[in-house]
Amino acid sequence: MTRSHDLRVRPALSSDREFFFEVRRAALRAYVEQTSGWDDAEQRITADKEFADLPFAVVEESGRPVGYACVIHQSEYDFVEEIALLPEAQGRGIGTHLLRGILRAAQRRGVPVRLSVFVNNPAQALYTRLGFEVVRIEDPRMSMQWTPGNA
Repeated sequence: MTRSHDLRVRPALSSDREFFFEVRRAALRAYVEQTSGWDDAEQRITADKEFADLPFAVVEESGRPVGYACVIHQSEYDFVEEIALLPEAQGRGIGTHLLRGILRAAQRRGVPVRLSVFVNNPAQALYTRLGFEVVRIEDPRMSMQWTPGNA
């Protein structure tokens, strides 16, 4: 388990672009391969566009980048676009810590939190444990929502 004071979240810099792609490949490739297939060149184009267009943040543990997160704040809800951690950072409470922070912020705003996850991604167990409920399944993804006061 990671102590929360060892974690820092900072805005992504242009110099983080390659790190962003490497984390995405390490964390998500297996799930994408099982659903639609992974093409490195195509995934890099998509990742570069998303990195340029969305408000990503880098997650650091003891000063070392270990992953990234992106939350989009809408007036009526927050949307977790993506959270991805390097394999060696997974299963140590980092994702749980990040999600709890996102949920606390949404609770203060009084808005639900939505996300979409691959149906074959074991992270859905974490989301369920934190109070997310399945809203819709459209293979290969499922939409989930956390509502303030329901967790």
